[in-house]
Amino acid sequence: MVFPSSGNLSDPERPHVVAVIVTFNPDLPTLQTMIESLQAQVSRTVIVDNGSAGHIAEQIEQLALRHVCVLEALEANLGIAAAQNRGLAVAARVESDRPGHHHYVLFLDHDSIPASGMVEKLVATDVKLRRQNVSVGAVGPVVIDRRTGTHGRFVRAGRLWLSRVHCADNCSELAVDFLISSGTLVRGDVLQEVGGMNEGLFIDHVDTDWCLRASAAKYRLFAVCGAHLTHSLGDEVVRVWLGRWREVFVHSPIRDYYMCRNTLLILKAIQMPLAWRLFLIVRLIGSIVFFGLGMAPRWIRLRRMFQGLLDGVNGRSGVLDVSLRPR
Repeated sequence: MVFPSSGNLSDPERPHVVAVIVTFNPDLPTLQTMIESLQAQVSRTVIVDNGSAGHIAEQIEQLALRHVCVLEALEANLGIAAAQNRGLAVAARVESDRPGHHHYVLFLDHDSIPASGMVEKLVATDVKLRRQNVSVGAVGPVVIDRRTGTHGRFVRAGRLWLSRVHCADNCSELAVDFLISSGTLVRGDVLQEVGGMNEGLFIDHVDTDWCLRASAAKYRLFAVCGAHLTHSLGDEVVRVWLGRWREVFVHSPIRDYYMCRNTLLILKAIQMPLAWRLFLIVRLIGSIVFFGLGMAPRWIRLRRMFQGLLDGVNGRSGVLDVSLRPR
Protein backbone atom coordinates (compact mmCIF):
# COMPACT_ATOMS: atom_id res chain seq x y z
CA MET A 1 0.00 0.00 0.00
CA VAL A 2 1.17 3.52 -0.73
CA PHE A 3 0.57 6.42 1.64
CA PRO A 4 0.28 9.81 -0.08
CA SER A 5 2.63 12.66 0.67
CA SER A 6 1.53 15.07 3.43
CA GLY A 7 3.00 18.51 2.81
CA ASN A 8 6.73 18.65 3.45
CA LEU A 9 6.97 15.83 5.97
CA SER A 10 9.96 13.60 5.34
CA ASP A 11 9.41 9.85 5.02
CA PRO A 12 10.50 8.92 8.59
CA GLU A 13 8.12 11.55 9.99
CA ARG A 14 5.16 10.68 7.80
CA PRO A 15 2.44 9.33 10.09
CA HIS A 16 0.79 6.01 9.42
CA VAL A 17 -2.98 5.93 9.11
CA VAL A 18 -4.89 2.78 10.01
CA ALA A 19 -8.46 2.70 8.71
CA VAL A 20 -10.89 0.89 11.02
CA ILE A 21 -14.04 -0.14 9.16
CA VAL A 22 -16.94 -1.61 11.13
CA THR A 23 -19.22 -3.82 9.05
CA PHE A 24 -22.61 -5.37 9.74
CA ASN A 25 -24.33 -7.03 6.78
CA PRO A 26 -22.91 -4.42 4.39
CA ASP A 27 -23.68 -3.89 0.74
CA LEU A 28 -20.68 -5.73 -0.65
CA PRO A 29 -20.12 -3.72 -3.87
CA THR A 30 -20.13 -0.52 -1.77
CA LEU A 31 -17.70 -2.06 0.69
CA GLN A 32 -15.39 -3.13 -2.13
CA THR A 33 -15.45 0.37 -3.63
CA MET A 34 -14.70 1.79 -0.21
CA ILE A 35 -11.71 -0.50 0.39
CA GLU A 36 -10.32 0.21 -3.07
CA SER A 37 -10.61 3.97 -2.51
CA LEU A 38 -8.67 3.60 0.76
CA GLN A 39 -5.77 1.56 -0.59
CA ALA A 40 -3.85 4.55 -1.93
CA GLN A 41 -4.69 6.65 1.13
CA VAL A 42 -3.88 4.59 4.24
CA SER A 43 -1.07 2.36 5.41
CA ARG A 44 -3.31 -0.41 6.75
CA THR A 45 -7.01 -1.28 6.68
CA VAL A 46 -8.66 -3.15 9.55
CA ILE A 47 -12.15 -4.56 9.07
CA VAL A 48 -14.12 -5.43 12.20
CA ASP A 49 -17.14 -7.47 11.20
CA ASN A 50 -19.87 -7.17 13.80
CA GLY A 51 -21.47 -10.58 13.39
CA SER A 52 -22.71 -10.38 9.79
CA ALA A 53 -24.81 -13.23 8.39
CA GLY A 54 -22.78 -16.29 7.40
CA HIS A 55 -22.75 -15.87 3.62
CA ILE A 56 -21.98 -12.15 3.90
CA ALA A 57 -19.23 -12.79 6.46
CA GLU A 58 -17.61 -15.24 4.03
CA GLN A 59 -17.59 -12.64 1.26
CA ILE A 60 -16.15 -10.02 3.63
CA GLU A 61 -13.35 -12.47 4.43
CA GLN A 62 -12.67 -12.92 0.72
CA LEU A 63 -12.59 -9.15 0.22
CA ALA A 64 -10.17 -8.77 3.12
CA LEU A 65 -7.85 -11.42 1.71
CA ARG A 66 -7.97 -9.97 -1.78
CA HIS A 67 -7.13 -6.45 -0.60
CA VAL A 68 -4.67 -7.44 2.17
CA CYS A 69 -6.85 -6.11 4.99
CA VAL A 70 -6.69 -7.24 8.60
CA LEU A 71 -10.00 -8.89 9.48
CA GLU A 72 -11.34 -9.12 13.03
CA ALA A 73 -14.51 -11.22 12.86
CA LEU A 74 -16.83 -10.99 15.86
CA GLU A 75 -19.23 -13.85 16.50
CA ALA A 76 -22.15 -11.55 17.34
CA ASN A 77 -23.18 -7.92 16.98
CA LEU A 78 -21.48 -6.29 19.96
CA GLY A 79 -22.42 -2.77 18.90
CA ILE A 80 -20.54 -0.04 17.07
CA ALA A 81 -18.61 1.09 20.15
CA ALA A 82 -17.25 -2.37 21.03
CA ALA A 83 -16.35 -3.03 17.39
CA GLN A 84 -14.50 0.29 17.15
CA ASN A 85 -12.61 -0.51 20.35
CA ARG A 86 -11.64 -3.89 18.94
CA GLY A 87 -10.39 -2.10 15.83
CA LEU A 88 -8.38 0.31 17.99
CA ALA A 89 -6.71 -2.63 19.70
CA VAL A 90 -5.80 -4.17 16.35
CA ALA A 91 -4.49 -0.82 15.06
CA ALA A 92 -2.26 -0.45 18.13
CA ARG A 93 -0.98 -3.98 17.61
CA VAL A 94 -0.11 -3.55 13.94
CA GLU A 95 1.65 -0.26 14.71
CA SER A 96 3.57 -1.61 17.72
CA ASP A 97 6.70 -2.12 15.59
CA ARG A 98 7.05 1.66 15.20
CA PRO A 99 7.95 2.80 18.74
CA GLY A 100 8.26 6.55 19.12
CA HIS A 101 6.10 7.23 16.05
CA HIS A 102 2.53 8.46 16.13
CA HIS A 103 -0.13 6.70 14.15
CA TYR A 104 -3.63 7.86 13.29
CA VAL A 105 -6.90 5.94 13.27
CA LEU A 106 -9.53 6.69 10.64
CA PHE A 107 -12.99 5.50 11.71
CA LEU A 108 -15.38 4.46 8.94
CA ASP A 109 -18.82 2.91 8.64
CA HIS A 110 -19.27 0.26 5.98
CA ASP A 111 -21.24 2.57 3.65
CA SER A 112 -18.79 5.51 3.66
CA ILE A 113 -16.66 6.17 0.60
CA PRO A 114 -13.77 8.64 1.01
CA ALA A 115 -13.05 10.95 -1.89
CA SER A 116 -9.62 10.90 -3.47
CA GLY A 117 -7.11 12.66 -1.24
CA MET A 118 -9.44 12.83 1.77
CA VAL A 119 -7.02 11.18 4.19
CA GLU A 120 -4.07 13.26 3.03
CA LYS A 121 -6.07 16.46 3.61
CA LEU A 122 -7.15 15.33 7.08
CA VAL A 123 -3.59 14.45 8.11
CA ALA A 124 -2.13 17.64 6.64
CA THR A 125 -4.63 19.77 8.58
CA ASP A 126 -3.96 17.91 11.81
CA VAL A 127 -0.19 18.33 11.38
CA LYS A 128 -0.51 22.02 10.47
CA LEU A 129 -2.66 22.81 13.52
CA ARG A 130 -0.33 20.94 15.86
CA ARG A 131 2.58 22.98 14.53
CA GLN A 132 0.57 26.02 15.61
CA ASN A 133 0.36 24.52 19.14
CA VAL A 134 -3.33 23.67 18.79
CA SER A 135 -4.50 20.73 20.92
CA VAL A 136 -6.16 18.76 18.15
CA GLY A 137 -8.56 16.06 19.29
CA ALA A 138 -9.88 14.98 15.91
CA VAL A 139 -10.44 16.17 12.37
CA GLY A 140 -13.21 15.11 10.02
CA PRO A 141 -14.42 15.62 6.44
CA VAL A 142 -17.50 17.24 4.97
CA VAL A 143 -20.07 14.46 4.71
CA ILE A 144 -22.14 14.26 1.52
CA ASP A 145 -25.34 12.23 1.66
CA ARG A 146 -25.27 9.81 -1.27
CA ARG A 147 -29.06 9.86 -1.66
CA THR A 148 -29.64 13.62 -1.74
CA GLY A 149 -26.20 15.08 -2.48
CA THR A 150 -26.60 17.37 0.54
CA HIS A 151 -23.38 18.61 2.13
CA GLY A 152 -23.54 18.14 5.88
CA ARG A 153 -23.27 21.05 8.27
CA PHE A 154 -21.41 21.09 11.56
CA VAL A 155 -22.29 21.82 15.16
CA ARG A 156 -20.85 24.71 17.11
CA ALA A 157 -21.86 25.43 20.71
CA GLY A 158 -22.88 28.91 21.76
CA ARG A 159 -23.75 30.05 25.26
CA LEU A 160 -27.26 28.58 25.30
CA TRP A 161 -27.68 26.62 22.06
CA LEU A 162 -25.94 24.75 19.29
CA SER A 163 -25.75 26.39 15.87
CA ARG A 164 -25.30 24.69 12.52
CA VAL A 165 -22.44 25.99 10.42
CA HIS A 166 -21.05 25.07 7.03
CA CYS A 167 -17.73 25.46 5.29
CA ALA A 168 -17.48 28.74 3.40
CA ASP A 169 -15.77 28.85 0.01
CA ASN A 170 -12.57 30.34 1.41
CA CYS A 171 -12.47 28.15 4.54
CA SER A 172 -9.73 25.53 4.93
CA GLU A 173 -10.74 24.20 8.34
CA LEU A 174 -13.54 24.98 10.75
CA ALA A 175 -13.50 24.66 14.53
CA VAL A 176 -16.54 22.58 15.52
CA ASP A 177 -17.92 20.84 18.59
CA PHE A 178 -18.98 17.52 17.07
CA LEU A 179 -17.89 15.11 14.33
CA ILE A 180 -19.77 11.99 13.30
CA SER A 181 -17.54 8.96 13.78
CA SER A 182 -17.42 7.91 10.13
CA GLY A 183 -14.55 9.79 8.52
CA THR A 184 -13.11 11.05 11.80
CA LEU A 185 -9.31 10.91 12.08
CA VAL A 186 -7.77 10.72 15.58
CA ARG A 187 -4.12 10.45 16.58
CA GLY A 188 -3.23 7.48 18.76
CA ASP A 189 -2.00 9.46 21.75
CA VAL A 190 -5.29 11.39 21.89
CA LEU A 191 -7.20 8.12 22.01
CA GLN A 192 -4.99 6.95 24.86
CA GLU A 193 -5.78 10.05 26.89
CA VAL A 194 -9.48 10.50 26.08
CA GLY A 195 -10.16 6.77 25.96
CA GLY A 196 -11.99 4.63 23.45
CA MET A 197 -15.69 4.37 22.78
CA ASN A 198 -18.31 3.82 25.48
CA GLU A 199 -19.42 0.23 24.84
CA GLY A 200 -22.39 0.56 27.19
CA LEU A 201 -24.08 2.85 24.66
CA PHE A 202 -23.96 0.06 22.02
CA ILE A 203 -25.08 2.41 19.21
CA ASP A 204 -26.34 6.01 18.96
CA HIS A 205 -24.56 8.91 20.64
CA VAL A 206 -21.29 6.93 20.74
CA ASP A 207 -19.66 9.73 18.74
CA THR A 208 -21.42 12.42 20.79
CA ASP A 209 -20.10 10.85 23.98
CA TRP A 210 -16.51 10.72 22.66
CA CYS A 211 -16.55 14.28 21.30
CA LEU A 212 -17.86 15.65 24.61
CA ARG A 213 -15.18 13.75 26.53
CA ALA A 214 -12.50 15.04 24.20
CA SER A 215 -13.74 18.62 24.63
CA ALA A 216 -13.83 18.18 28.41
CA ALA A 217 -10.16 17.13 28.18
CA LYS A 218 -9.44 20.46 26.39
CA TYR A 219 -9.01 18.96 22.93
CA ARG A 220 -10.42 20.76 19.91
CA LEU A 221 -12.28 19.32 16.92
CA PHE A 222 -12.03 20.54 13.34
CA ALA A 223 -13.86 20.01 10.06
CA VAL A 224 -11.58 19.96 7.02
CA CYS A 225 -13.48 21.73 4.28
CA GLY A 226 -11.58 20.28 1.33
CA ALA A 227 -11.97 16.66 2.49
CA HIS A 228 -15.14 14.89 1.40
CA LEU A 229 -16.83 11.62 2.40
CA THR A 230 -19.92 10.08 0.82
CA HIS A 231 -22.13 8.56 3.49
CA SER A 232 -25.74 7.68 4.34
CA LEU A 233 -27.33 8.64 7.66
CA GLY A 234 -30.46 6.81 8.78
CA ASP A 235 -32.54 4.23 6.96
CA GLU A 236 -34.33 6.86 4.87
CA VAL A 237 -34.53 10.63 4.43
CA VAL A 238 -37.77 12.64 4.55
CA ARG A 239 -38.21 16.35 3.88
CA VAL A 240 -40.37 18.23 6.39
CA TRP A 241 -41.24 21.86 7.03
CA LEU A 242 -40.08 22.97 10.47
CA GLY A 243 -39.64 26.70 10.06
CA ARG A 244 -37.82 25.80 6.84
CA TRP A 245 -37.46 22.73 4.69
CA ARG A 246 -35.28 20.19 6.49
CA GLU A 247 -34.01 16.71 5.70
CA VAL A 248 -34.78 14.36 8.59
CA PHE A 249 -33.04 11.00 8.88
CA VAL A 250 -35.41 8.23 9.91
CA HIS A 251 -34.17 5.16 11.80
CA SER A 252 -35.83 1.92 12.91
CA PRO A 253 -37.84 1.76 16.18
CA ILE A 254 -34.99 -0.09 17.93
CA ARG A 255 -32.74 2.86 17.20
CA ASP A 256 -35.37 5.12 18.78
CA TYR A 257 -34.87 3.10 21.96
CA TYR A 258 -31.11 3.68 21.97
CA MET A 259 -31.49 7.35 21.09
CA CYS A 260 -33.78 7.98 24.07
CA ARG A 261 -31.84 5.83 26.52
CA ASN A 262 -28.40 7.03 25.54
CA THR A 263 -29.41 10.68 25.58
CA LEU A 264 -30.30 10.31 29.26
CA LEU A 265 -27.16 8.27 29.99
CA ILE A 266 -24.77 10.86 28.57
CA LEU A 267 -26.71 13.74 30.15
CA LYS A 268 -26.16 12.11 33.53
CA ALA A 269 -22.58 10.94 33.01
CA ILE A 270 -20.72 13.64 31.09
CA GLN A 271 -19.70 17.15 32.02
CA MET A 272 -20.91 19.32 29.15
CA PRO A 273 -21.70 22.97 28.37
CA LEU A 274 -25.20 24.25 29.03
CA ALA A 275 -25.79 24.64 25.28
CA TRP A 276 -25.24 20.91 24.75
CA ARG A 277 -27.45 20.01 27.70
CA LEU A 278 -30.34 22.16 26.49
CA PHE A 279 -29.95 20.94 22.92
CA LEU A 280 -30.01 17.26 23.87
CA ILE A 281 -33.07 17.69 26.08
CA VAL A 282 -35.02 19.66 23.47
CA ARG A 283 -34.02 17.26 20.69
CA LEU A 284 -35.08 14.29 22.81
CA ILE A 285 -38.53 15.80 23.34
CA GLY A 286 -38.80 16.77 19.68
CA SER A 287 -37.81 13.29 18.52
CA ILE A 288 -40.43 11.65 20.71
CA VAL A 289 -43.11 13.95 19.31
CA PHE A 290 -42.00 13.83 15.68
CA PHE A 291 -41.04 10.17 15.30
CA GLY A 292 -43.35 8.70 17.95
CA LEU A 293 -46.46 10.48 16.67
CA GLY A 294 -45.59 11.14 13.06
CA MET A 295 -43.68 8.12 11.73
CA ALA A 296 -45.06 4.62 11.31
CA PRO A 297 -45.08 2.25 13.10
CA ARG A 298 -46.10 4.82 15.71
CA TRP A 299 -47.14 2.50 18.55
CA ILE A 300 -43.98 0.42 18.31
CA ARG A 301 -41.84 3.55 18.21
CA LEU A 302 -43.57 4.99 21.28
CA ARG A 303 -43.12 1.77 23.23
CA ARG A 304 -39.45 1.58 22.31
CA MET A 305 -38.97 5.20 23.30
CA PHE A 306 -40.69 4.63 26.64
CA GLN A 307 -38.44 1.61 27.26
CA GLY A 308 -35.41 3.76 26.42
CA LEU A 309 -36.46 6.54 28.79
CA LEU A 310 -37.11 4.07 31.59
CA ASP A 311 -33.76 2.32 31.11
CA GLY A 312 -31.98 5.65 30.85
CA VAL A 313 -33.45 6.83 34.15
CA ASN A 314 -32.44 3.54 35.78
CA GLY A 315 -28.93 3.68 34.32
CA ARG A 316 -29.21 0.51 32.24
CA SER A 317 -26.73 0.21 29.38
CA GLY A 318 -25.59 -2.39 26.88
CA VAL A 319 -27.61 -4.16 24.24
CA LEU A 320 -31.41 -4.29 24.47
CA ASP A 321 -32.57 -7.90 24.74
CA VAL A 322 -35.65 -7.71 22.55
CA SER A 323 -36.66 -11.26 23.52
CA LEU A 324 -37.38 -9.99 27.04
CA ARG A 325 -39.24 -6.85 25.98
CA PRO A 326 -42.62 -6.28 24.38
CA ARG A 327 -42.46 -5.84 20.63
